[in-house]
Amino acid sequence: SRLFRDLPYTCTMNPQLGHEYDPAYQLQPAVAPKKIMVIGAGPSGMECAITAARRGHAVTVFERGDDIGGSLAGYAKHDLANSDDLMSVVDYYRHMAQALNIELRLRSTIDPKAMRGMLHQYDAAVVATGARVDHAALPAPTQPGLLVDAAEVAAGRVVPGQRVVVLGGGKIGLTLAEALKHREGREVTVVEPAKRIAGDVMPSFKWRHTAWIEELGIPVLTSTRVLAIGDGGVRVVAADGSQTLLPADTVIAAGERRPNQELFHELEWMIDELHGCGDALVPRGLTQAIHDGFRLGARI
Repeated sequence: SRLFRDLPYTCTMNPQLGHEYDPAYQLQPAVAPKKIMVIGAGPSGMECAITAARRGHAVTVFERGDDIGGSLAGYAKHDLANSDDLMSVVDYYRHMAQALNIELRLRSTIDPKAMRGMLHQYDAAVVATGARVDHAALPAPTQPGLLVDAAEVAAGRVVPGQRVVVLGGGKIGLTLAEALKHREGREVTVVEPAKRIAGDVMPSFKWRHTAWIEELGIPVLTSTRVLAIGDGGVRVVAADGSQTLLPADTVIAAGERRPNQELFHELEWMIDELHGCGDALVPRGLTQAIHDGFRLGARI
C-alpha cells in the first residue's frame, strides 16, 4: 500500500523499520530507571510498556477487562480476512509481558479514586485508555436499548437482533457488518454520511470490503444522514432530501470516535509525570497506535 503511494516502508509490529536513523525510534538504556504505571492494555499501552521495560524501567499495566488487547481483541474476532493475524498481536504482547516481567493487573478498577491511592508508588503514569464512538454526533434514541456501541458488540457484551443498521461505513462498521451477515445471518444495512465507504481503510484493503459488501448483498446508503433513532428503526435522509425509515432491532453506532481523556485530566494534578498515548490522544489506526506507544516508551 505504501509502496504504491511512493511512501517509505513501515511495519505495524516493528516500529523501527524505516526509522533506523530517526532519533525518536532509537532505544537507549534508561539513565534513571523508573516505576511506571500504564493504564490500559490495548496495543498502544502494551507497546509502550514493553518498550519501557526493554530500557530497564519497572512497568505495571492496569486493565479493567479480563485480558489484554483492548478493543482490538473484539474486532479481531469479527475480521473476515485477518482474524488470526490480529489475534497474534494480542498473543505477542502477552508473551512479551511475561518475558519482560511486566506486571499485569487485570480486572482493575480504573477511576481517579482508585488510582489516587497508589499513584505515590510510581514515578510516571501513562494513560492509554483508547477511544469510543462519539454518540453525541447522533440523535438521542427514543427507544431504550435500540442504539448500542460497536465496541460492546465486538466484545460480545451485546448480542444484536436479526435486523441490524450499522451507523458508520469505516473499518469498524464494515468489519462488524460483514461478520454479522456472513457468520450470523443477520439482515444488515450500513449508513455512511460520506460519499464513499472505507474512508479509513488502507488503499490496498479497500477492495476487499467493497467486494465483500457486494458479495454478501449488504445494502449501503452513502451520503446519508441520520434524522432519528427509535420507533423500531432509523429514519435517514439522502442527499436528494428523500427520507427512509430503516426497520431495525439493533442500531450499532460505529462512526467517528473520540478519545477517552477523562481519566487523563483527572490525574493531571495527582502525579508529576503523566503521558497519554494511542487513541487516548487521537483516534487512529492500529499502526499509528502501536508506533505512538513505542515512541513514548523510548523516551519516557
